[in-house]
Amino acid sequence: MNGLVAAVVTPMNAEGEIDLSIVPAIVDHLERNKICGVYIAGSTGEGMSLTDRERQGVAEAYLEHCRGRLRTVVQVGHNSMRAAAALAAHAESCGADAISATPTGYFQAEGEEGLVEAMAAIAGAAPATPFYYYHIPALSGASMNPMRFTELARERLPTFCGIKYTDAGSSYNLPSLQKAGPGLEFLSGTDEAYLQALAQGYRGAVGSTYNYAAPLYHRVRESFEAGDLEEARRWQGRALEMLEAMLGTCGRASLKAMMSMVGIDCGPCRRPMEPATPEQISRLRSRLEEMGWFDWVNLEKSEVS
Repeated sequence: MNGLVAAVVTPMNAEGEIDLSIVPAIVDHLERNKICGVYIAGSTGEGMSLTDRERQGVAEAYLEHCRGRLRTVVQVGHNSMRAAAALAAHAESCGADAISATPTGYFQAEGEEGLVEAMAAIAGAAPATPFYYYHIPALSGASMNPMRFTELARERLPTFCGIKYTDAGSSYNLPSLQKAGPGLEFLSGTDEAYLQALAQGYRGAVGSTYNYAAPLYHRVRESFEAGDLEEARRWQGRALEMLEAMLGTCGRASLKAMMSMVGIDCGPCRRPMEPATPEQISRLRSRLEEMGWFDWVNLEKSEVS
């Protein structure tokens, strides 16, 4: 992965039922915005709030419409190791480019050794498909040493190709990760620190806001690679301003509600996350208009009315 990977949402109708008819419009939008891949049924995609059959349906829909256009990674983590393995096998049978998994979040693996064994049970169900470990301790609760995990996983997981690394407090670890796993791929998972990730040497990044704000992050990277750090900081600052407005109006539900700002209504999020209200979304839109966000992402108002 070299570039932006969108952690895609799972579209739903007003009643909270999956609506896969929206997936083609999402994929078309991402392709137009030069997204290089999609990460399916992760945190943004509410994978842990879906039934296993819903997760399979969502994976099938995205894999079908991304084939030949965008790289695909299916997140299959589950509190049931057997269910996770079944989701991994399903993703491989449907042609996913890669699979990924969070650790279990209720009963947790014991140390790095136990975590590697747990991931082996999942990756082994898709023996022909590259596997990324999903390191997100703030949500999974698994705060093992990722360098030690990488060393062990290289030895014991034949398909282990890297880590989706979502831990802003230790994203500076990239040189240590690369030393522990030469040739592996580490994907930055913190949108707020995209410029920091580029400076560290991350080549690929997976994020929620790349769904609707890819032009901002493209400007960050273009400016950084041109050696214009002042301009890169300016565009990263705009991304932070957007995130502050999102979280300050709709909370975590904004990660999905923002799709309506680019003209693709993907419905509400599913509880236990509290869905954004119409009033909250209206306040969000107003704040985005005030800061000039629609111009930043090259959208005409007619496109989103």
